[in-house]
Amino acid sequence: MFAQEEKKPELYVGCVGFWNVENLYDTIDGPNDDDEFLPQGSNNWIGSRYKTKIDHLSQVISQMGTEVTPDGVSVLGLCEIENRSVLEDLVNAPKLKSRNYKIVHYDSPDKRGVDVALLYNPNYFRVTASKKFRVILPYDSTHPTRDILLVSGIFDGEPMHFLVNHWPSRSGGEARSAPGRVAAAKICRKAIDSLLAINPNSKIALMGDLNDDPNNESVKTVLRAREKKEKMKGTDLYNASYENFKKGIGTLAYQDTWNLFDQMIFSAGFVNDNNKTYTFSKYKIFNKPFVRQDYGNFKGYPFRTFAGGQYTGGYSDHFAVYSFFMKEKK
Repeated sequence: MFAQEEKKPELYVGCVGFWNVENLYDTIDGPNDDDEFLPQGSNNWIGSRYKTKIDHLSQVISQMGTEVTPDGVSVLGLCEIENRSVLEDLVNAPKLKSRNYKIVHYDSPDKRGVDVALLYNPNYFRVTASKKFRVILPYDSTHPTRDILLVSGIFDGEPMHFLVNHWPSRSGGEARSAPGRVAAAKICRKAIDSLLAINPNSKIALMGDLNDDPNNESVKTVLRAREKKEKMKGTDLYNASYENFKKGIGTLAYQDTWNLFDQMIFSAGFVNDNNKTYTFSKYKIFNKPFVRQDYGNFKGYPFRTFAGGQYTGGYSDHFAVYSFFMKEKK
């Protein structure tokens, strides 16, 4: 007699993602420093190039997570977007319009005018609150940088919180600029601790281009984002990106070296073994062949919009990332 195969439980699936979309500017002269992304600017940023950028971004977003759930990514953090207008053009692109994505966005003080934002599918997520946090650079308080965005709401009946980040860059050198990223990490850690003080089981997802790798001080020491769930203690976080990082898999490349700046980090409420609520399942990097450079010195790198000062018509200098969380159907 053959043993009866145990039936696997049916699952509800959620998908949350993040992408640095690399300079999503419109073609209109704004109050920020956007001269190079104007039709008469150095990048010759004309309407057809902007439309191609929107089409390419929507192509990727429409495919993220669809290998597991047909609805794709239900919550998506973005960075390097100029304003709400470009987000509206993006969510209304033909490949995305049917999902009816909604927008959470605040203008940040960044001189180039690039902000962070959150898109969400209202069939899955309902926003109850949002706020922004100002980041002050300890080495130059007069130089504004991107805000951190916190969005709280109800995801399929469960309270969840999403922190969207674009931490200070490594301009001027990694060591010199590190205190800026530590400052951003401290703001995130404080916000997370406040949420956990209210509810120790809070489901919190931190996502973003951190401009640091998972083993840097800002992430590993300040955020206390651990590489393995078993190493978590107290209010430690779980860095779902660490496994790929240890394998040398990254989201951006520079001088033949890969970095994994685009990370997804979860509170303990997301990584318990209780399948009755949404639990983290898997982190993935969207690096399909069509978003990779397929020739030349940068073969295998992210296929970007500009390279070496020349328009190449690609997607972004970062790969998108996304994670699944699942729970059993009742």
